[in-house]
Amino acid sequence: MTGKFAGLALAAAIAGLVAVNLVLYDTPVDIAPIVSAKGRDGGLAPSSPGSLQIPEAGDFSETFERPLFSPTRRKFVPEPVQPPAVEVASVAVEQPPPQNLAPIVAPSLLGISIHGGAAKALLRIAGADAAVWYGNGEIVDGWTLSAIDKNQAVLERDGKVTRISLYPSVQDGQPVGSVGQ
Repeated sequence: MTGKFAGLALAAAIAGLVAVNLVLYDTPVDIAPIVSAKGRDGGLAPSSPGSLQIPEAGDFSETFERPLFSPTRRKFVPEPVQPPAVEVASVAVEQPPPQNLAPIVAPSLLGISIHGGAAKALLRIAGADAAVWYGNGEIVDGWTLSAIDKNQAVLERDGKVTRISLYPSVQDGQPVGSVGQ
């Protein structure tokens, strides 16, 4: 008898739940966005107990401006490059007039990816909006990408070599963007 009673109780409970679901299925649901309950003075207006109050989200523009791959999460500001001291010759030497050549500017290094022994560098050419991934030996704006390691990329152009650090503030003893022989 207990088994039949338990079976009937279980069947009644299931039938009750089915009836509740059928009633709720036809009930309309208000999916309109929640309207802010701010008063005239900017504070929250008193509301009925149990009602949901959502605070204003605020402005996240500063969050989106912080660079993701910077160790300090601060916008990178390069240090001013001091020109090297030049010795002045005591004898006047006649030089040809300087040609109006644009300075050779190395691309900016934005990221490095090393996966399975293959290294790639994310470089942005001066004046460009987009950055592109380049591998060893590829040519970027006249520069040949000769080496990539976990902290820097080495570029060569016209016999000059430049090392671009991923984090210029921690580069060993070389000023930012220096070009060596």
